[in-house]
Amino acid sequence: MPKKPLVKPSMRLEWLRRLEEGEPLYKLAKSVDFDVRTVKKQTEMAIEEREGHEARIGVLRQALEKHYADLLALVDRLDSSVIHSSLPMGIRDDRMWGALHEHLPRSPVWKLIDKMESLGDDIRDIEKRDEQRLWEEVRKENSFKLVSQSGIQDPGMYDKGLLGAMNYQLRQNPPFMLQDITTSPISDAMTTIYYAGCPCAVVPTGQMEKAKEFIIGLMAQVCQWPEYAELHKTESARTKITGEIREELAILIFKRVFPGHCKYCPV
Repeated sequence: MPKKPLVKPSMRLEWLRRLEEGEPLYKLAKSVDFDVRTVKKQTEMAIEEREGHEARIGVLRQALEKHYADLLALVDRLDSSVIHSSLPMGIRDDRMWGALHEHLPRSPVWKLIDKMESLGDDIRDIEKRDEQRLWEEVRKENSFKLVSQSGIQDPGMYDKGLLGAMNYQLRQNPPFMLQDITTSPISDAMTTIYYAGCPCAVVPTGQMEKAKEFIIGLMAQVCQWPEYAELHKTESARTKITGEIREELAILIFKRVFPGHCKYCPV
């Protein structure tokens, strides 16, 4: 007798389909000219193969969902940090940073982030120039020495307090919105002077009015420095770039699916 042909996977899948649709086993076996036991064995194999395939698909689906969740977590971290015009600490060393770049190599977000950081460097440079200008102006007033603020209440103009007051004044818009200047006696002989809540000086009570006048004049000058306009222009540009970055990130956050592939993709 000639040997029966080998049962191909496609054949047993077809037999399983017919059985699941209600065709009796004996009738199926007779119609395909195979022994009932052979048909039964082959359809059981088809069930195992299908279940194995479905299990693999399930594992891959879960892996892909987890991969997307990892990418989304990185995007959420970016969005939370970009609000403050900065990147999360060490994010460029995060493996998922490289993975996201592989998924989105042509996204405008990368150039926008570089531009945001470049503008941040420009702002820090402007602030350094402002600080140098501040100390130059303070040293012109020979009546008060510049004191490093260390917790010891030595008489003089306090560097950290003046720097804080200057940074506050630099960000006043429109300019010349001078803040209230307040005083707090340390003793009958010495008084602390505050501007915008920053302790700017400790002076003998007899020199208090002169010191107040100097600090108010100094803060009025801040808004006339060329760096004032430059700082506002640069910060405005950075704010615009930050908004554009967040718009790009919002698309990723709400889509929840990332195009392309990376080396960590499960498929």
